[in-house]
Amino acid sequence: MNSSSIWKKFRLGDLFLIKKGKRLINSDKKCGVLPFVSAIDSNNGISCFIDKMPIHKGNVITVNYNGSVAESFYQFYPFWASDDVNVLYPNGWNLTPAIGLFLSTVIRNEKFRFSYGRKWKLERMEESEIWLPSDNDGNPDWQYMEDYIKEIVNEVKEEIRTHL
Repeated sequence: MNSSSIWKKFRLGDLFLIKKGKRLINSDKKCGVLPFVSAIDSNNGISCFIDKMPIHKGNVITVNYNGSVAESFYQFYPFWASDDVNVLYPNGWNLTPAIGLFLSTVIRNEKFRFSYGRKWKLERMEESEIWLPSDNDGNPDWQYMEDYIKEIVNEVKEEIRTHL
């Protein structure tokens, strides 16, 4: 893994197409198998499973702008997001699960900037900048992010193996 990456700021609106979730009232939530992502801070943002068709594809990142503001999660499967959640679709680059985990952590670290009184609404989110490793051309160093997460996973697997 290249540890000499230089970190620089990248605007979320340049990296992602950001879409809002959609309101779903409790009386319309019937028990089912589709993940319902809401503005909570645990369980990957999934508060229940509903009997609806997905409104968002998998392989995206969700960010709460209300409730537990700035909680961020990688979503592997298609889902429904509440209107308190913004959904980040990669804008011209390939999001992998490892990169999704890396970015979710970086985005979550912006939590200190926001609160109930200063929500991270879509327009503000598009203008927000996050620090990411960059490659020699000044672009996000996607390979570094991928390798970093994979190295952590391998270390955890090895730790588990040694304790079995």
